[in-house]
Amino acid sequence: MSILMYKQRFRPPNYKKTPKCNYAHIRYIATRPGASKNEGMRHGLFGKLEPGELIEFESWQEVAKEVRELSYKKVNIFRSIISFAPKTAEELGLKDHNSWEEYIERHIGVLAIKNGISQKNLAWACAHHNEASHPHIHIVFWDKNQKTMKNFVKPQIADSIRIQLIKETFTERIEAFLLKKDQNKNELKVITDEIVKEFDDNMKSMYPKEYKRLKELVGDIDVDELSDIQINQFLEGINLSTLSVRLFQLKEKMPKKGRLYYQLLEGDVKDEVDGLIADLKKDIPHIQALIEEYAEVKANLAMLYDTDPENLVKHREKAVIEMDKLIANKLLRVIKGILNKEYESNRFEFNEGRRVFYTNQMISEILLMLEQNVSDIDSEYEIRNKAMGTELSKRARKELYLRNKDKGMEK
Repeated sequence: MSILMYKQRFRPPNYKKTPKCNYAHIRYIATRPGASKNEGMRHGLFGKLEPGELIEFESWQEVAKEVRELSYKKVNIFRSIISFAPKTAEELGLKDHNSWEEYIERHIGVLAIKNGISQKNLAWACAHHNEASHPHIHIVFWDKNQKTMKNFVKPQIADSIRIQLIKETFTERIEAFLLKKDQNKNELKVITDEIVKEFDDNMKSMYPKEYKRLKELVGDIDVDELSDIQINQFLEGINLSTLSVRLFQLKEKMPKKGRLYYQLLEGDVKDEVDGLIADLKKDIPHIQALIEEYAEVKANLAMLYDTDPENLVKHREKAVIEMDKLIANKLLRVIKGILNKEYESNRFEFNEGRRVFYTNQMISEILLMLEQNVSDIDSEYEIRNKAMGTELSKRARKELYLRNKDKGMEK
């Protein structure tokens, strides 16, 4: 627990999914609810890919693609976070997007030096998340000239970064703390790690509940999901008890044995599944947003092969139906798991807490699935778009379209 929380990690560069996960992480920090947006933009990503002035990127995709390509080359992409308690952030003047930009630009060098990255080879991107309970900033950084892949970084490095950030961020407060203790003024010239620890412990004792809560919140950020989705933020204001009741009522209408697939459901039951999916999209806007993003890219992908511009809407609608079907089968998979539990345990009791747990699990799996599909289709579009950059005959484009039009529906 500390007056300043710092966390750092990276996905192993040799893992197969690391490039896609790093791409998805950039999208997450730049666009998730609560991200402080750049003026006139739909995302909040800023930073430096080259030495020079800090810039607010025109699109988060340009950074995400850069990170993905470097990940394929086994370059370590470090993910870190700096977080303060609300009162501390206010005292530091970290009240808006610009103030966070200035803060991280002053201190990004600490992250580089401690990780052995020279300033000329440092590239980084950030997004400020204006959470009322724990304002924080996500930083993604890497060494553009990295020669050797790293599989492990000592925990002491992250701790040394935290200590140095405290030194630089709270210099005046540490000096005031020392003066209050009647220390010799000469000691103020060098703020040692021991003094920082003493100052940090003192702040902790003054505001124990505040910093304990901060530790819990930052710990929640550290959940290592596919794209770092924080499920709690998307469920604020959602009555999971009501959703869980509907899920378990639907369970009672399902066959107790055999496979559960959307296309095999009878009409009335299928209508209820459709209704539950419609309400999920309405109640959890992030689900709807991911579906729309997928549909837009999928339609653009189809139009690389289709020569009729009037078909754009049709391709978009088809992609939405595809996603709805995937969500339906994910929902049915959760129901099947519940039915298996009942069968194995013989009258297994599902109290309200367990019903909510299964509902939460279902929504988490839906979000992760949608994130992965959006990431995949975006990669597919980029590759195909490059391939289509060369001149193809109308016949060749049509053949490509016919070969690819139903791709993905079998998922």
